[in-house]
Amino acid sequence: MTHERPTHSCRRCGRHQCALGVGPHHARRSRHLDHVSRLPVAKFPALGDAIEAWRNDHGPLPKTAVFALAGPTGADEVRFTNSDWVVSASAIQHRFGFSSVTLVNDFAAQARAIPANRPDEFETLIDGTAVAGAPMVVLGPGTGLGMAILVPQENDWRVLATEGGHQAYAPTSLREHEILNFVRRDLDYVSYENLVSGLGLDRLYRAICALDGVVARLKGGDEIGPSAIAGDDRRAVEAVEIMTLSLATFAGNAILSCGAKGGCVIAGGVSEALAPFLRTPAFKARLLHKGASSGYLDQVPVRRARDSFAALEGAAFFAPKP
Repeated sequence: MTHERPTHSCRRCGRHQCALGVGPHHARRSRHLDHVSRLPVAKFPALGDAIEAWRNDHGPLPKTAVFALAGPTGADEVRFTNSDWVVSASAIQHRFGFSSVTLVNDFAAQARAIPANRPDEFETLIDGTAVAGAPMVVLGPGTGLGMAILVPQENDWRVLATEGGHQAYAPTSLREHEILNFVRRDLDYVSYENLVSGLGLDRLYRAICALDGVVARLKGGDEIGPSAIAGDDRRAVEAVEIMTLSLATFAGNAILSCGAKGGCVIAGGVSEALAPFLRTPAFKARLLHKGASSGYLDQVPVRRARDSFAALEGAAFFAPKP
């Protein structure tokens, strides 16, 4: 379990509220947004068991709770996209005695934190000038591929959660076409998330090794990513390069489809590891390559969020107002 101090506090998180971000790999609970506890999801049959473990270690729970979940929300029950967990707001509220329980999409929470972040909490990938009053799109890979839209609304922001990561994957290069055809042997529908995510990196690497007729010596993003950064496995490097370029295509598509003249922010758990590849001219060229529509993206700023726990801070904005 790790404890970290977030870079800033949130005006909506009082001492009787908590925010919890949950993905298929870790449950991250932030209290007062002044520390983070990381619990491996695989150790717990359900979310309630993880909450119980945290309570046993740290004492009483607050009165209200917001859960940022890796899956579509909007109903009492949420089924994770990449996990067997099923979360029921009413069941959690009844079990732990919360006065209210709110379930939000993890990338909606991630997006909501963006307007409150300081300028130094971003890295500029592509310079541009945001159009006042225009939407902003926030996206990025983690265990899956998240995407949410921020729309300015009077003195606040409206967040639109999406499942954009499940759009059909569109290859650009010949190599990407070869990989797609290979992956289709196992998947009849290949989404961007299937290739542009932590799990997707492993799928890319194995496809590349198979196409080259060699045995895959690395397993999982935890091995493939560092090997690519170190440059000691050329197929790991190629897998990360293709994943990053595919992310660029996805981001450019998102800007066009959302009218995101307010900017694009790349966030999520994998963006930090991808940072050296996001800074390349190839990433910028791919993102801006949209044929006749390339000019639409010319002045759209593209940034990378440095705050890896933004979803926790953003979740607090969804807590009921006192």
